[in-house]
Amino acid sequence: MVRVTLVTNNPRKTILAEETKTIKAILEENGVNYTNAATAVDGATLSAGEINKTLAELGVEEKVVISVLAHKDNAAKAVISGSACVVTSAMTAEQIKRYKKFHPEALVMYDEDDEPVFAIGYNDKTPGSIDNNGAVFGPATDAEGHATITVLLDPTKEDVENDVYEKLGRALLNLNDLEEQLIAGIAKLDEEEASIKAKITRV
Repeated sequence: MVRVTLVTNNPRKTILAEETKTIKAILEENGVNYTNAATAVDGATLSAGEINKTLAELGVEEKVVISVLAHKDNAAKAVISGSACVVTSAMTAEQIKRYKKFHPEALVMYDEDDEPVFAIGYNDKTPGSIDNNGAVFGPATDAEGHATITVLLDPTKEDVENDVYEKLGRALLNLNDLEEQLIAGIAKLDEEEASIKAKITRV
């Protein structure tokens, strides 16, 4: 039996499944809608055909994390322009800086074993960077203030879109997952800051 952790837009769920179960069967049996969503196994995004493969066929042994996150209009995006790809956060630079100041622990995403798997950072002295371990945003923003990272591409690659997918696919999946949690907590962050400011007086 394999310990399967399902990560969706709903609370996480852990189940046991036979190695002979396909990803599709596991999702359907647990009421997970995988249409119009990105499905990943241990962070690696599956192709359309791979969803019909069994856990054994995908090399899974004792435990696995299956992520199914619906595409959202407000999710982080990667836009290719010439020899560069601009990753735009769903959050503004100011929101990220506020979390870094008051709740830096919230900028780290953990797996079911409480091991850190992805983190968001901010450093106004760098142009930013992103990989499978995390995203560090710099001072550059779009017109609406959303934080951005510019990634230089290999100009010799013919299939640029696939190159970006291979390099940033897993990172974007984790970034969207973590930012969804952060965005949901902004209202609470506003309340905390208002409460702190209300306690600061001059005599």
